[in-house]
Amino acid sequence: MNYFFVFQNKSYKEERTGGYLWAPQKNQKGQRVSHWSEMENVKKGDIIFNSYNTEMLSVIVAKEDSIVHEKPADLDNIESWEKEGWMVFGDYYDLKVPIAYKDYMDEVLDLQGERYAPFNKIGRGNTGYLFKVTPQLAEYLFSLIEVQNSEVLDQLLNIDRKVVEEFISKVEDIPRDIDETEREQIIKSRIGQSIFKNKLLKTNGNCRLCGVEDERFLIASHIKKWSVSNNQERLDENNGLLLCPNHDSLFDKGYISFNDDGDILISKSLDYQSMIFLNINESMKISMKSDQRDYMKWHKENLFKQ
Repeated sequence: MNYFFVFQNKSYKEERTGGYLWAPQKNQKGQRVSHWSEMENVKKGDIIFNSYNTEMLSVIVAKEDSIVHEKPADLDNIESWEKEGWMVFGDYYDLKVPIAYKDYMDEVLDLQGERYAPFNKIGRGNTGYLFKVTPQLAEYLFSLIEVQNSEVLDQLLNIDRKVVEEFISKVEDIPRDIDETEREQIIKSRIGQSIFKNKLLKTNGNCRLCGVEDERFLIASHIKKWSVSNNQERLDENNGLLLCPNHDSLFDKGYISFNDDGDILISKSLDYQSMIFLNINESMKISMKSDQRDYMKWHKENLFKQ
């Protein structure tokens, strides 16, 4: 499965009504243009994120492979394009709450890829129609959809089992024999977890307690647990600490926490020898941002073992 991004500023209403995407094969000089030629690569089941007036209004799923098709009559008054072009018939899944790309542009620029990307380095849309995007950007856009348009993500995951299998294949520890509904919930949470970790890595690229920098050994730990957080809290980087596996386990199980100044709190159930082996001591502290304090208050009241 591939993911694409389409700018429909000139043709969204017509294409949305008709249930298609269309682009010419060549310009009036007879030249092929990359952002139109990309249409030829769209296959059945591919997902296209749209932009209309700088917002995502719809997600489009290709119903069939792209085909050669004359310019639809309802586009005749929009552009003086050549008649011969590519057509992709698709199902449009409209968002109840549009997503403004400018609000997330730093993350989009980091994840979109360097060549033939939809946005330039200052966050403005590149001139063009259709662009292929990375799986990493697709996952991030899915996570934004999940926050305010979770029913649309549910619909997308139910379109074709290939969508679900695409995400399952990236995560080795999802059991194959569990109920499909439960599998999809795990998948959606993993999409969010991946984006959440990227946010924390961008802010603090090492374990907040011991300084381990190897990304393979860093875990994005929620302060207020994922299971009791709302959608906004689940992706809020203030609700997270980047920790090595050792310290993540201590924090997740409530054997350590932190006060409002960032000083470590250690459970009395840990003896001195355990503290040495687990690499914690009472002089440790983290930099505590004010926006993290409410989350840490929840952790101290609900998880920390006094």
